[in-house]
Amino acid sequence: MTGAELTWEVLSRLGTKVVFGVPGGAILPLVDALATRQNDPIEFVVSRHEAASIHAADGYARVTGKPAIVLATSGPGGTNVITGLVTAMTDSVPVVLVLGQVPTTLIGTDAFQEADLFSMTMPVVKHSWRITDPQEVADVLLQAWETARSGRPGPVVVEFPKNIQFMECPEWKGLPAKDAPESEWEEKPITWARAKSYLRSASRPLLYVGGGVVSSGTQDYVMQFAETYDCPVAHTLMGIGAFPSTHPKALGMLGMHGTWYANNAMQHADLVVALGARFDDRVTGKLDEFAPNARIIHVDVDAAELSKLVRPNVAIHGDLRRVLPKMLKIVPNTTHSEWWDTINQWKASHPLRINPAPEGTIASPAVMQVINRHLRPDDIVVTEVGQHQMWGALFLRREKPRTFLTSGGAGTMGYGFPAAMGAQFAAGNNRVILIAGDGSFQMNLQELATVAQYNIPIWMIVLNNEGHGMVRQWQDLFHGKRRIGVDLVNPDFIRLAESFGIHGFSVNSEGALDEALRIMESINGPVLLEVMVPKDEHVFPMVPAGQPLSMVLEG
Repeated sequence: MTGAELTWEVLSRLGTKVVFGVPGGAILPLVDALATRQNDPIEFVVSRHEAASIHAADGYARVTGKPAIVLATSGPGGTNVITGLVTAMTDSVPVVLVLGQVPTTLIGTDAFQEADLFSMTMPVVKHSWRITDPQEVADVLLQAWETARSGRPGPVVVEFPKNIQFMECPEWKGLPAKDAPESEWEEKPITWARAKSYLRSASRPLLYVGGGVVSSGTQDYVMQFAETYDCPVAHTLMGIGAFPSTHPKALGMLGMHGTWYANNAMQHADLVVALGARFDDRVTGKLDEFAPNARIIHVDVDAAELSKLVRPNVAIHGDLRRVLPKMLKIVPNTTHSEWWDTINQWKASHPLRINPAPEGTIASPAVMQVINRHLRPDDIVVTEVGQHQMWGALFLRREKPRTFLTSGGAGTMGYGFPAAMGAQFAAGNNRVILIAGDGSFQMNLQELATVAQYNIPIWMIVLNNEGHGMVRQWQDLFHGKRRIGVDLVNPDFIRLAESFGIHGFSVNSEGALDEALRIMESINGPVLLEVMVPKDEHVFPMVPAGQPLSMVLEG
């Protein structure tokens, strides 16, 4: 087989069913080899822009938990995906990017569409390879797949020069034998003794869970921990779905736009058990005033995250799939009734609020509540980035992991729409619902053509406040209400959708929204729903940047 043919044989054996990308000169041998495959066909989903391709792969990977494959050509094709690599890296998403490159004989000569993509991508991925010998093809692809999914997942890059794609490869013997079981991981006895002591002595514990719980599939262990230990659970943006949002022990999201009671619980806790969370600035606020009364037990698969920002009293480096079963053996079966009395008082006195909306608009939190009435447990919600993202995180009910996808660490506007496309290819018969702002939605608006071409049956719900709402909010609160660069002259979203043969609705009242969602449930295909929301609406609660979690603005 040629290098191109062998690539698809390896990826097919690894279970690849869908690949995302945009064809181009330096990747054409791979595209052509895909076209000639008869057995185990792999679907090639072509986006209108490479940035959308990698976000679509990201969405696919977040739903399946397995590496997703992206194809891009050399030069601008490769540079167009770098934002998507940053997005996947910061949120620990396994993506394998196969990049075409000019022939090895032309590398370094400023050839047509040549760029040093190997060097450009290296800082924003787990690992990069450049294949320079046809004998390396299978081994590199297998290493890339394993690197993307192992440990802390993340994106990888395989740069594949065009001439190597044409060359014949040695006979491939197939996938290696099943990996030998990893050696049993053990923490030092003194670490477990200290953790056990802290768990037994705490009277105000808090379980703080992040995206690591989702990616490791350890939500059942977290539930057992919370119920055995009778402790409240707060989650990060990436941790949504790791613990059911309607569970009595759930405090919701904490951090800059977290609930008042989740943030207050963190500030008053005497023990914080952090599982697969990285103490990023949007969660901690002012670091030297974060969780001032708490001992901290931090468990993470990435050793670099331990003590990077917050120095824990107990640091445990390991996969939650191994650590949590051991930890559950030392978790006392107890109650914390006084702590719960305090938390319940906080929840009663500081609930999430919905402010009235001007005539002809719907308050964004009210939009989320109406959507809740139509959500199924297995629906996959994907958001863009901005105010709507925070309202969704606060108000939408998500009970299962991998049912809420969003760009967390990078905050990438334009992520959600193509990620929803990719998620639908992984979701089977489950619905995918995109919630976007008008500003974010227009970052990859061209993908309406992709949705129409493949008849991807996603719901596209666009909250239209005629601008970049989150930037407008910061200008109002922290920059003297000097608004500049935030007001948008938008297209007619409904007519635009209809020009692609996509059903479209526009609503400006709760009753009309409820009715539109009811109609959408009967449509077999993509639908765009525009919801008019207040232009001057702000997201609260909010902790101003650099302030402690105790400084919560409630509107």
